[in-house]
Amino acid sequence: MGGFTITTKTTHDATGDRTRVWYDCDRREAVSEAILAATSEHMGCAVTELPPLSQYTDVDALNSLFGPESPTAPRMSNSTLEFEYDGVVVAVSTVGTIEVVDGDGTVSTRD
Repeated sequence: MGGFTITTKTTHDATGDRTRVWYDCDRREAVSEAILAATSEHMGCAVTELPPLSQYTDVDALNSLFGPESPTAPRMSNSTLEFEYDGVVVAVSTVGTIEVVDGDGTVSTRD
């Protein structure tokens, strides 16, 4: 996962943990890879410990919407897509942020 730069900020509040990741894809890696990296950091586990993202969302569609510009690819402008993934809520925006929040309002723990 070396094709993008990630800057991360994790905050803690009364509703649980919130991890916000700013990513700069250089178009060699899919946005789904950045989502996995952000989620693994939020949950305190290795990416390989996470379930396949494809069990929760259409990865091809996600990569197409937030991927490299192409004349045939659909694009979103000033939008955010939110979905549940392994007990957290992931929000991906077109401005280059991924936010991961505990789904039930509790601090996430991973054994």
